[in-house]
Amino acid sequence: MNILACLTPKSGVDYITDDATLFKTLQVMQKHNHSAIPVINKKGRYIGTVTARDILGCISENFNLSLKNSAKFPIQNVKRTKDYKAIGVHTPLEYLIDIAMDQNFVPVVDDDDNFIGILTRKEILIWMHEQYNIEHPKGGK
Repeated sequence: MNILACLTPKSGVDYITDDATLFKTLQVMQKHNHSAIPVINKKGRYIGTVTARDILGCISENFNLSLKNSAKFPIQNVKRTKDYKAIGVHTPLEYLIDIAMDQNFVPVVDDDDNFIGILTRKEILIWMHEQYNIEHPKGGK
């Protein structure tokens, strides 16, 4: 099985573009209950991932930041503490086990570095379960 078999395509992923505001990012994250969200540029390339921790850090550093100001605050100005590592479509699934321990999703890019979707930690675990025939703790496989 390859990455494309487990991929949640871009059309099914919540993401923001790098010209979004802090307010817009907060709206998307809150509406969909996300703790992290991919950022792509207008050309469709993966830029990084903004996390709730990044946003809280930004708010604490800019304590005078109001909701009104957050609608003008570019998401590009939010310091990202750790970008989620993106992988290519030809990356072996076995490689993802280490990445999935540190990220709740893995951004996937094509050969031209265009963002094409994500692999969720859940999908990686399902693949592992099927690949290694791991016994489910509640019975069955």
